[in-house]
Amino acid sequence: MPEEKNTPYAEFGKKLTALRKKNHFSRQQLGDLCGVAASTIVNYERGTRIPYADTALRMAQVFGMTVEELLSLQNPELEMGKAKAVDDMGRLYGKRSADSAQAYLDGTNALLAGGTLSVEDQLDFISVMRKVLVDAEFRAKQRNTPNKFRTPEWHERNDAMKAEVDRIMSDSEQPAGDDE
Repeated sequence: MPEEKNTPYAEFGKKLTALRKKNHFSRQQLGDLCGVAASTIVNYERGTRIPYADTALRMAQVFGMTVEELLSLQNPELEMGKAKAVDDMGRLYGKRSADSAQAYLDGTNALLAGGTLSVEDQLDFISVMRKVLVDAEFRAKQRNTPNKFRTPEWHERNDAMKAEVDRIMSDSEQPAGDDE
């Protein structure tokens, strides 16, 4: 299978595939053990996504290692934060928005990887970018819907989406490690 253009986690994908095969798990079996769908395992193995913290922890436990060892990343928390931001965009607005969010993150890799920002500042930066992207997509959706299509059902969906946007934005305002 040819490698996809956008594989920011290719090394993790190769490592996960090797671990899964070494332990004789099917994708479905590993997904069941980690609480995700087999298709999510496929995305991990392709290197297009990394697991969120809870899934990464379960996966590391399955393989008898730490999250840091599993992900082979200098800062797994940062990478998982990026992945969650991109997934939120995809869930709310579709693949094109998720791809745009990934492109913004890829475009800032030089800044984030260059050591000019502390880890805390990098996470703050991602939080701000997440808010900007979510808000921009929400406003564009409202602005680009003609009045004749603004039915009561549209308003209900719009209100539900606004509530989800507000939840995401309030979640990203909480400092890492805060439990409320």
